[in-house]
Amino acid sequence: MPIMKPLYPPQQLRFLLALHARKELSSDHLHHLQAMKKGADGEIRWTTLLSELPDDIPILYDLNLEINQSIIQLDALCILQNKIVIFEIKNFSGNYTLVGDQWLSPSKKEMKSPLIQIKRNEPLIHQFLKRYQLPIPFEYHLIFVNPKFILYGAKPNESIIFPGQIPQYLDSLKKQTISPTLLHTKIIETLLNNHKNKLNMLVKPEYHYEELAKGVFCSKCCGRMERLSKKRFKCKKCSHSGFVNDIILNNIKDYSILFPERKIKTLDMYEWIGKQVSTAIIHRILQKNAKRLGNGRATYYELINSYF
Repeated sequence: MPIMKPLYPPQQLRFLLALHARKELSSDHLHHLQAMKKGADGEIRWTTLLSELPDDIPILYDLNLEINQSIIQLDALCILQNKIVIFEIKNFSGNYTLVGDQWLSPSKKEMKSPLIQIKRNEPLIHQFLKRYQLPIPFEYHLIFVNPKFILYGAKPNESIIFPGQIPQYLDSLKKQTISPTLLHTKIIETLLNNHKNKLNMLVKPEYHYEELAKGVFCSKCCGRMERLSKKRFKCKKCSHSGFVNDIILNNIKDYSILFPERKIKTLDMYEWIGKQVSTAIIHRILQKNAKRLGNGRATYYELINSYF
C-alpha cells in the first residue's frame, strides 16, 4: 500500500533511549521511558497489521496537526474511497475494569478514559476538514492491539476495537477498494503540509556532555556494544548485532538528538563512540549520510535525514 507518511520512533522516546544508554535515569524518567516504549511497540504492531491492506489504500502514520492553537496527535490514518479512518492505538496489557465511565487499571487505580482523547479530537478534526474544504466524513477508532488486554464491564461501542475483533475488522478493510480522485490527493497534501515535524520535549532531564558515558550503544536495549568483526558490532547485553556503518550512524544520531546545538565533527564523533572505529570510517559514514559544511578544521556535517 502507499505509505504516504511512514512511522518513525517518537522524538521523545529516541531522546530518552539515547540518554538512558549513557546515564542512569531517575525512576520517574525511567517509568516514562518504559511507558513510551510500550506505546511505540503497539504502534509498530498496528503498522504490521495494516500492511495486509490493499496496495491502493493511502496510509499516514504519526501526524501532528495544529488546529485553533491546539495540537492533536493521530497515530494512524487510512483514506478510503468515501471516508477517512483514524486510529488511536493502545498497547495496554492486563485486566482492566470499566465501572460506568470510570476505567480501573489492573491495580484497581482510577485512570483517565482513553476515549477522552478521541472525544476531544473529533470536533477539532471536523474544524480542520471544514477549514481546508475537504468534504469527507471520518471514523475514529480506539484500537487495543495487545492480545493480553481485557476490559471487564465493557458495553458494545463502535469506537472501540478489542484484540479479538481486530481480524474481523481488518477483513472488512481488506475488501475496500479506492479509485484515486482529486479530493484524495488534496487530503493527502493538506495533511502532509500541516504536519508539525517536531513537538517540544515533554520530559528533558538535566545532563552534560562530560558526564555521559562514551562508547557504542545498542538501540534495542541501551547496552554496550563491542566490535564483533571488521564489519559488525554486537551488543553485550541482548546480543543484537548490526553492520558497523549502521551502528555508528545510529550513535551519531544519538549525539545529534542529545546535543542539537553542537556541530557534528569527525574528531568529536571519534571521542563520542569511545574510539571504537577509526576516524577514516567515521569520515566515510558522514560523507555518505550527511551534508558537509565549512572547510579545513572548521568542517562539520548536518545529517541528511532529520528523522531519527
